[in-house]
Amino acid sequence: MSTAKPEIIDAAAQLPVAYMRRLDPIPERSLYVARPGLRAMPSGSLIMAGCFMLQLWTLSFLLWAMWWPTPQTPRLLAFAIGGTVTIALLVLLVALLLMRRFPGFVLGVARAPFIRLTVTDRRVVWSLPWHRHPLMEIGRERILGGILGAVDGKGRGNAAMILIHGDPAADVDGNIHFDHLPQVEQFVAALAR
Repeated sequence: MSTAKPEIIDAAAQLPVAYMRRLDPIPERSLYVARPGLRAMPSGSLIMAGCFMLQLWTLSFLLWAMWWPTPQTPRLLAFAIGGTVTIALLVLLVALLLMRRFPGFVLGVARAPFIRLTVTDRRVVWSLPWHRHPLMEIGRERILGGILGAVDGKGRGNAAMILIHGDPAADVDGNIHFDHLPQVEQFVAALAR
């Protein structure tokens, strides 16, 4: 049985196609980078913070009523300490219930001001400064473009990123919505193909 010998081409031979090294990376260009900060908080966060502040005010009034004037007898001191511990345990219980029942919402609200949005020529990336890996990444092949919404005098406004039909990251309309982005016109321009 005869075996075929491979043809070995001389290194000096002229190849019909241009030579290109696949190991030389093409650098990724950043087209838009933004960290919206506190304005990236979900809508309704201010109302929730107001309700939270009212609860804190009520709790501070209860603690003030227990500790002022300073308890003079051991029975009053035991009542003040017991009441303070009970209130602290109830606050901790409510916080734990919220974190157990809605962990994604609580985590999302907590890290929303720190998320950095980057649009490059290859992808759109949501990242946090203390994570090595991005929170979410969408390749340019999944993006059709962007829509500009209302813009204020400082260039901050709303926009939507249009994704291909059936993309799992999109909402029912096939978009991802952004509120209060700085330099929102540059963001929409960076999404254009």
